[in-house]
Amino acid sequence: MRQLILLGIVAAAVVAIFWTRRAPALAVDAPQLTYITTAHQQGVVGYRDPAGAISPDGTRFAYSEGRFIRVIPIGGGAPVTLPAADQQVRSLAWTSNDTVVAVPRPASSFVMADGTAACVAERRIVIPCNGAKQVLEPDVDVIGPIAFTANRVYFASPNHNGMVALWTANLRTKMAHRVSSFSRDAYAPSAASDGTIVFKVQSYRTHLADVAAEGGLTRQLTTFQSETPSYHPTQPLIAFTYGTWRRMLDDAKYPDIAQEIGVIDVTRTAPAGTPLAVIAQSDSEDQAMTWSPNGKWIAFHTHREMSDDVWLRPADGKRPDKRITFLGRGAEVGWPRWSPDGRTVLLNGARKRDGASVLYTIGVDQDTGDVTSELKEVAVEGINAEMGHSEWLPESGSIVSIAKEGPGRHVIFTVPASGGQATVVHRVQSEHDFPGLGVSRNGRQVAFAGPAPDGYFQIFLKTIGSNLLPVRLTTDPSNKTQPAFSPDDARVAFTVWSYDATFWSFRE
Repeated sequence: MRQLILLGIVAAAVVAIFWTRRAPALAVDAPQLTYITTAHQQGVVGYRDPAGAISPDGTRFAYSEGRFIRVIPIGGGAPVTLPAADQQVRSLAWTSNDTVVAVPRPASSFVMADGTAACVAERRIVIPCNGAKQVLEPDVDVIGPIAFTANRVYFASPNHNGMVALWTANLRTKMAHRVSSFSRDAYAPSAASDGTIVFKVQSYRTHLADVAAEGGLTRQLTTFQSETPSYHPTQPLIAFTYGTWRRMLDDAKYPDIAQEIGVIDVTRTAPAGTPLAVIAQSDSEDQAMTWSPNGKWIAFHTHREMSDDVWLRPADGKRPDKRITFLGRGAEVGWPRWSPDGRTVLLNGARKRDGASVLYTIGVDQDTGDVTSELKEVAVEGINAEMGHSEWLPESGSIVSIAKEGPGRHVIFTVPASGGQATVVHRVQSEHDFPGLGVSRNGRQVAFAGPAPDGYFQIFLKTIGSNLLPVRLTTDPSNKTQPAFSPDDARVAFTVWSYDATFWSFRE
């Protein structure tokens, strides 16, 4: 009898544990999803996922593609495109069933069905915004934006693979469950008065490829998420940024970016499935490195220590990394480039007094890594634009740069590294804002990304100092960016990319 009683107690305990653990994850019928549309982003670096919002009455859906807002009927049909904005549209709001507007920044508070303002604080829902945190079951992290219907709240929450999934919780019982099961991010819900919910799924894919400098077939170099190629000065290596692009570690805001720096051997006959070596790996954003001409030092962009600056690392790893610029968090420096004579590092970054993107040089000894002269702005005369990526011309006295003159308008120019009058090389109309550029080691040609008649961003070559039209270098149907010449000028590497957001709807 005692054994039977003991067995009954153990069995009851096991059942209790089983249901206690399983209850929050009880299977809930997944909603029937309906595809609405796919928004195509216009670039890679500097862009955010396209925004989307359903109209209050649930009949129309608005979404963004770069500077453009498009409106489509929920039931399907051709989108109506509104006049282009001056800059990227990163958040949308309906002010009525007939009016949608671009919002300067995502909302920090969200309106419930009864008019109460709710917020997200420390990854928990707070109702009202100055009230108490809502304890859900299970008590999962809440990532905004969030959306409310009469009885439920919808939000994103991290899952096991470093992405986020769409979740919902009953406002009365606080019981929560996961709604979506996608391999990439599913988040940013919006809700209509009829109970229609819309959310987006991010699709972001990149890899490295190259092509012969005279044109021909594109050769794939990597099979994993990678971008921003740069060549080693003497070895058959390409450095690049790689990672999942999503990880909940860097700060309290989403999206966070998981980016590391690695290298591959370009003599491989097959595309690389993993980095040959890892150069920089941290909980922050590490990207866009360059080797010094003697190969002893590496300069790279990173957000470590709550900065957004250029750091140096000895290539042999025998000394600690050190920070050489101090523009600060949010200043968003560009991709550093070392001068051919090994004396100066070139970069673009935000000017402290007004936030404008300008060009800078800083003196660095490539043998010791010591800073030899302070950060100095390159005064560019004759070009009124936001300065972008720059590369050195062979004699180390001049640079070639790309800059944004206005919405959809870019200019490529040369200028003395000490500052002075700019000489225009080429102007290009493009919605791709941060395409980078490459210059041949002999200084005769510049490679850039631009829109082609086939609808894709392709790589073009322009002869510096010539009136000849640019020559299209790539032809395969894919978007490309960030070109870089090999040290012998025989090949041009670049990033192949696809950046979309797919929008789905369902009814409660």
